[in-house]
Amino acid sequence: MFSDAVSRAVLVSAPDGILVVNHEGRIILANSQTEDLLGYGPNEMFELHCAAVLPELFREEYPGQAGGSRSSSLHAQGRVGLELRALCKDGKELRLAVSVCTVDVHDGPLVCCILRKMDAPKQSEQTFHEISEQFRLLVENSNDILTIRNADGRIRYMSPSIRRVLGYKQEEMIGSIGLELIHPDDRSSVEHAMNEFWKNPGARDSVQYRARHANGAWVSLEVVAYNLLDDPNVRGVVISGRNISERKQAEAGQETLSGEIPGSAALPNSLPGLLPICASCKKIKNETGNWQQLEVYFLDRALTQFSHGMCPECAAIWYPQDPQE
Repeated sequence: MFSDAVSRAVLVSAPDGILVVNHEGRIILANSQTEDLLGYGPNEMFELHCAAVLPELFREEYPGQAGGSRSSSLHAQGRVGLELRALCKDGKELRLAVSVCTVDVHDGPLVCCILRKMDAPKQSEQTFHEISEQFRLLVENSNDILTIRNADGRIRYMSPSIRRVLGYKQEEMIGSIGLELIHPDDRSSVEHAMNEFWKNPGARDSVQYRARHANGAWVSLEVVAYNLLDDPNVRGVVISGRNISERKQAEAGQETLSGEIPGSAALPNSLPGLLPICASCKKIKNETGNWQQLEVYFLDRALTQFSHGMCPECAAIWYPQDPQE
C-alpha cells in the first residue's frame, strides 16, 4: 500500500485531477489540475469537505454505475469507476469520470479520487480501470528510483525500481541510511550535501554520485531532492534518482579523445548530413564556401586524424616497377 506521503510526492504532478480525502471526508490533497478543473485557486480546496465538490459520492447508491455497486461509505474497499456531477467554485456543474480507490495508512484510510473531464456522454469501464491504475503504475514501472527519507535521513519508502537499477529489494533498504553504498570518493561530499539540505525545508537540489550495485559494480546516479519535512502530509525528503551511467561513460570517452589531440577540447564534434566534395581532388566545400582538404575538414570537426598510405591498385599505377605483395 502507498502511504499518504508517497501519494502526495508522486501524484502532485499527475496528468489528471487528483483529490485525496481523509477519513473525515476532508480534502488533504488537490493537485493543480483539480484546482484548474473546478476553478479553485492554489490551496483553496485544502480542508474543504469532499461533499462541496463531489456531492454524489455521498449518496447511498450509484444506480447504473460500476455495475450497480452499492456503498454507504467513502472507504469501501477496492476500486470503482463512476460518472459523477462535480460542483465548480462558481456553482457550475461539470460531469467527470471519477476513479475511486482506498489506501490504508497508519492515520486511517484515505480515499484517492482521480478526476477526468468527460469528453463523451459515456466512457467505457476499461477507461475507468486505466485511470485508477495510473498512480500505482507511475511508481512501480518508472526507471527512476523514488525515495522518501525521514528527518533522521533513514529511508521510509523506496520504489520497486531500486531492484532494476541497483539490484536490491525494497525491504533491504527500508530503515537504512545507505551511505555505505556510496563510492568512497563521493561519500564525504554527499554527506555534506545531505546535512545542509536537511536544514532547509522547501529547498530543492540535485547531486551526482556513484552507488554500488548488488553485483559489486558502480552505477552513476543523478538525484533530485525536495525537502518536504515541513509538509504535514509528507514530513520527509522526497528524492528521485536516475541511472546516468551511460551518459557518464560517453562524457569520459569524449574527454579521453579530446586529450589525445592538443587544443581539441573546445572543438565541435558534428558533421552535416550532406558534404559537397570535389569529384576530382576530393576537397570538401565548407560552411563558408571555401574548399578544404578532406583531412583538414574532418580534423576540424570530428577530431579525426588521417594516416596516409597507398592502396595496391594505386601503387600499381604509380609505381609499376616495384614488386607488389
